Amino acid sequence: MQQDDLVSVSLDALIQADNWQAKYRLITDWGKLIAPKPAIRFEQYLVKGCETSAWLTHECIDGQHTFLFDSDSRVMNGLAALLLSQINHQSAHVLATIDVVDILQRAGLQKHLTPSRNNGFKRILARARELVDASVTDPARPTVRE
Repeated sequence: MQQDDLVSVSLDALIQADNWQAKYRLITDWGKLIAPKPAIRFEQYLVKGCETSAWLTHECIDGQHTFLFDSDSRVMNGLAALLLSQINHQSAHVLATIDVVDILQRAGLQKHLTPSRNNGFKRILARARELVDASVTDPARPTVRE
């Protein structure tokens, strides 16, 4: 399955945005980068704990982990794009060290996002870590491919 092109997603750009409206605009613009992925919209890929339905799947090639995300919410897609820009193509060791609270604080999002979106952002990372852990303990675990 085709990866989303997230090259324009930048934590630094979000940090440097002048105000909440500019940050929100960046997030919603990034949300447009997440293409619909009907192939992953199944129960086994559902991110539990998100208020809106969100799906995440994972593949590991040569120790590098990549993720695919989908949701009907442009804001959640944008937040996921930010997170995926930080975690895609990383090793399990690097993924274990990513601090989502730090990302939210550095970007100035924690105080502006609703509790539900803060929680959803955290749940996406938690689910990514679960998928990575499962692939480490069961390398034959099936992945989504088109």
